Amino acid sequence: MKKLCTLLLCLVLALSLAGLAVADDLPYAGQTLTISTFAFNAELLQKNIYDPFMAMTGCTIVADGASNAVRVSKIAEAAEGEYDVVIIGDMFVKQLMAEGKIDTLDAEKLTNLSALYENAKAPMGEGYGPAYTFNRLGIVYDPAACPVEIKSFADLWNPELADYIAIPAITNTSGPLFYYGVAAAFGLTPGEDDAAIFAKLAELKPNVKSTYTSANNTITMLNQGEVAVAVLLDYSYTTAKSANPDYVWVNPAEGMYGGYNMLNIVTGSKNKELAEAFIDYYLSYDVQYAEAMDGVDSPVRTDVELDAEHAQNFTYGEMVDQLILPDWDFVTEHLPSWTEQWNETFGVQ
Repeated sequence: MKKLCTLLLCLVLALSLAGLAVADDLPYAGQTLTISTFAFNAELLQKNIYDPFMAMTGCTIVADGASNAVRVSKIAEAAEGEYDVVIIGDMFVKQLMAEGKIDTLDAEKLTNLSALYENAKAPMGEGYGPAYTFNRLGIVYDPAACPVEIKSFADLWNPELADYIAIPAITNTSGPLFYYGVAAAFGLTPGEDDAAIFAKLAELKPNVKSTYTSANNTITMLNQGEVAVAVLLDYSYTTAKSANPDYVWVNPAEGMYGGYNMLNIVTGSKNKELAEAFIDYYLSYDVQYAEAMDGVDSPVRTDVELDAEHAQNFTYGEMVDQLILPDWDFVTEHLPSWTEQWNETFGVQ
């Protein structure tokens, strides 16, 4: 018995030492990667991205989740080195770039970059981070509660929709996309016809129950019957439809205004090599496929193929070429003026 116990002890020690040897071989063992990211789908991100990446690299990931606007402020005010990676929408990347908070990266280290749609590789210019998902703006409505059929942005002005609608605030991710959609509905041009666009928005005001900054809160309002129509991005529709499969999605007749969420390195990162490895992993086939299958994000890889059920709610395949993508430099330049006029029309958010 004593010999058996000794053998077992030796075996346990051997396995422990083997485990330590494996841990020592992990390329980023002991490093901590701090990322600023969205607050929703945290469990799925942990399963599909964070846990596998930590297992293969030995690093520890600290995820700081909040809304886009809150995170822009936090990163702008943070000490250098406090954040390594920011995962955020296009408009807010531009804002962080203006603050000098987005660093360049070495595209040659991104082994998955060549598999992406061309317009996802460097949306903000060479040297900056890639998009990891596309999105498009649409209209979601509950046919059981909505008194009219909706096919376009212009239909939102129907007087039968008084107090029925939720629209994004201009400072929201989807706010400028909606602004462009309104302009298109009435043959107007952002930047040239702003007074006329805001006159149309003032006419819409009686129909607007909520100008939202949180899509999740808007989905709750939709589910509780507080609104019957909501202007939302496609990934929010996935969440909404899980509560009520009868909700209708509308690609507005004016066109598919869209954007992308991006992966970028924060200026001053102390773990830049690890940050680049994380961005590359986020673009891998396994991650892109898993996120799409779980209904989190549309893939930006051209080799990820989805069945009809999983593709129906995403900006995917041929839709990518149909997206109308705003000039985000132009949007950033005009956003302060648009925000001021928006607040005069709808009140401060």
